[in-house]
Amino acid sequence: MNKGNNAVPEPERRAFLKGAGLSVAALLVGGLSFERYVVPKDRGIPVMDNYPLAILEDPQGNPITVADVEQYAVSSTATSANILVFNYPLQDEPTFLIAIKGVKITTPEDSIVPTSGFAPVSPSSKAPMTGVIYDPFNDISIIALSGICQHLGCVPPFLDYHPGKSIPFEAQLVGYKTNGTGVFEWPTNGLIYCKCHGSQYNPVWGGSNLYNNGAAPSPANHSLPQIMLATNNSPDSSLDDPSTFTGSYIFAYGINSKNAVIRTHLQYPGGQTYGPQVKKENLTGGTAIPTSTQSIPSTIYTYKDTPSNIETGAPSSFDVNQVNGSVVLYKTVVVSNSGPWKGNFHRLP
Repeated sequence: MNKGNNAVPEPERRAFLKGAGLSVAALLVGGLSFERYVVPKDRGIPVMDNYPLAILEDPQGNPITVADVEQYAVSSTATSANILVFNYPLQDEPTFLIAIKGVKITTPEDSIVPTSGFAPVSPSSKAPMTGVIYDPFNDISIIALSGICQHLGCVPPFLDYHPGKSIPFEAQLVGYKTNGTGVFEWPTNGLIYCKCHGSQYNPVWGGSNLYNNGAAPSPANHSLPQIMLATNNSPDSSLDDPSTFTGSYIFAYGINSKNAVIRTHLQYPGGQTYGPQVKKENLTGGTAIPTSTQSIPSTIYTYKDTPSNIETGAPSSFDVNQVNGSVVLYKTVVVSNSGPWKGNFHRLP
C-alpha cells in the first residue's frame, strides 16, 4: 500500500457537473447522461489494500468528539441544518456527517426476529444500525453517508440534507407534490436532496437510504453508501458518567459491505455492490487521506445488527488497513458551511 500524502487534491474534477447543477435546465433534463464526464480517468492505481482507520479532526487538527458533533444535531422541527463533510476513504471522496436528534437509526424490520411469536419488534428494542453512533443519553444518532450523489455524481452543497419540513426550492420547482392541503409531502426527519436532478435519500433509513418512491420522482437507483463510525469509549447506556461517552473521539473504519460501491466514481461502475471486488473499487486511484499524529486507540466500539449488542475490539479486528502487521491511523478533517469548522467542501484539507 502507498502511505497517504498531504497534498491538496487537484482542482475540482467535477467542475462540469457542478456547473450543470447550477442551472434550472439541469433540473429538467435529469435523463441526460453526463457520467462520461464524471468518472475520473486516473483511478486505475491501487492506493491501499483495505479501508483506513481514520480519526475525525477539526480544521485546527483537534480530534472531534461526540459532543462536538451533537451541537449540530437537528430535530424533526428544524428548518435548516449545517452541512458537515469529511473525506473518506480517499481524499476526493466527500462524506456527510449528520446528527439527528430524537431518532434511533435502527436495523431494517426484517433483520431482527422476535424471540417468541410473530409480534413486530418495537423501535425502542431494535438494535441501532451497524456503524451508526447512537447516544442513548441524549437520544441522538450520528450517521455518515457518502456525499456523492449516486445518480451522476453531484457533491455538496448541491447534494444537501434538508431536515424536518425544510423542503428545498428546487424540489418545489420540479413539482414535489402536496398532500391536498397545500403542505408538501416530506418525511418527518427530512431528506438528503440533490439539486442537480432531484435524487432523494432518507438518512434515517441507514444504509438503505434511497427514497425513490416519494411524492416526486428520484432518478438515482442506488443508496448513498454508509461510512462506518466508531468511538474509543463504549456507548452503553449503563455507563455511570455519560460524559465519558460524549467526550469520545470519532473514527471512520470502513463502508457498509451491503452498500459499499460508490457509483459514478469508480473504475468499474457496474461492478459488485458487495463482496471482494468492493474494496478494490472503492480504493482504486485518487489520493489517500493523510496519516495522523494522534495515538491509535487500543479499543474501538460500534453497534452491531443485533439487539443491545455493542461490537468492541482492537482496531485490527475491524479489518482496517495495516502495514507490516501494524494498524496505521489516518486523519480526515470535518468542515462545515458555518461555525467553527467552516471550510471549503471542494478543497478539504
